[in-house]
Amino acid sequence: MKRLPVKMDGIVLIASVGAGLLLTYLLINPSGSDVRDLALYLILGGLVSLIATELLLRNRIVSGALRLRQKMVVASAFALAIGFINVIGLSALMFVNYDHDLPLLIAFLAFAGGISLYVALRLASRLSRSLETLSTGVEKLSSGQLSARVPVESADEIGSVSKSFNDMAANLEEAIERQRQLEESRKELTAAISHDLRTPLASARAMLEAINDRVVDDPADQAEYIKRSLKEINILSDLVNDLFELSLIDAGALTLERTQTPLQDLVLETVNGFAASARQKGLKLSVDVEREMERVVIDGLRIRRVLVNLLQNAIRHTPPDGSVTVVARDDGHEVRVEVTDTGSGIAAEDLPKVWSRFFRADGSRTREMDGLPSSGLGLAIAHGIIQLHGGWIRATSEQGKGASFTFALPKTAAAV
Repeated sequence: MKRLPVKMDGIVLIASVGAGLLLTYLLINPSGSDVRDLALYLILGGLVSLIATELLLRNRIVSGALRLRQKMVVASAFALAIGFINVIGLSALMFVNYDHDLPLLIAFLAFAGGISLYVALRLASRLSRSLETLSTGVEKLSSGQLSARVPVESADEIGSVSKSFNDMAANLEEAIERQRQLEESRKELTAAISHDLRTPLASARAMLEAINDRVVDDPADQAEYIKRSLKEINILSDLVNDLFELSLIDAGALTLERTQTPLQDLVLETVNGFAASARQKGLKLSVDVEREMERVVIDGLRIRRVLVNLLQNAIRHTPPDGSVTVVARDDGHEVRVEVTDTGSGIAAEDLPKVWSRFFRADGSRTREMDGLPSSGLGLAIAHGIIQLHGGWIRATSEQGKGASFTFALPKTAAAV
């Protein structure tokens, strides 16, 4: 790579000398001796110009201390001076009259040089302003002004850099906002976990201490206290298991054991398992499954967990005399399962939050409703499991008229 400038200098010198000789020959058809002399002068002039350029580039003042606009003006002036000297020197040596042609050529070159310097100064000023604007944007961003943006005024390299800067600033602002939201979610999650862990633990502890301190000495009461304590401990155990599973999903460490599974059988078996709970609450539980569905490559236990969570959620929020319906259909490239209830529904502003940890639409901290435990993690776990399968899950609702949760799973092996 260090030899590249030398090679480029040689190419430029050869190309320039060749172009000069060719044009001279075509325009005035000089004699052979004139061509030889011209070639010699062109080579010498080119070598001197290239050496002078290299010395200028190595000058510390030019390369370091000057601002960009000043550098561009110096470069333009230097290029004009080199051209001026070459033209005057070659003309004086070969083709012009000292009394008339040379002074006139100098005047023309001086005029052209002045115009060229003015144009170079204007261009340098515009380029410098663009870079100063970009520099100001960088300073604002580095000082914490994440909304800083710079105008994209051209389609050249500076415009490309400006666009990249704006994209970077937008991505950074979005990342900081996500970090802020994650921090808020972490605080809310910590508070929710603390509450949901502390409540069953405190309840079980109080009942066991009452038995241990003989505050409750009736055998029947003691048995009831032990039974209720075990129930609280089971709730606590389920919550810990849910938290562990959710942490595996978030870390991408949850392993799926996929096999060819008849989804219609899985849906029917899972729904039948809730028949008693629905009947006890006075709900109508119905299922409509397409019998000729293709087998899908899924982790059957995990998908059963998703359906269980959705059914628990539907039964929990549907009042007596309501209904819960499960529909499973083959949709060509995927299979869909929909769980619909006639419960209280979900407010439109709460729909995007239903997949959040510990979210409850009614804002309560109740862990149990109608005999069905609620950790507030069921929908978040369902969402994570479906995403791991390469599918999608969504919720729709009209407040006061019920809610519908639908998930879809790809049928192809590519989803594995």
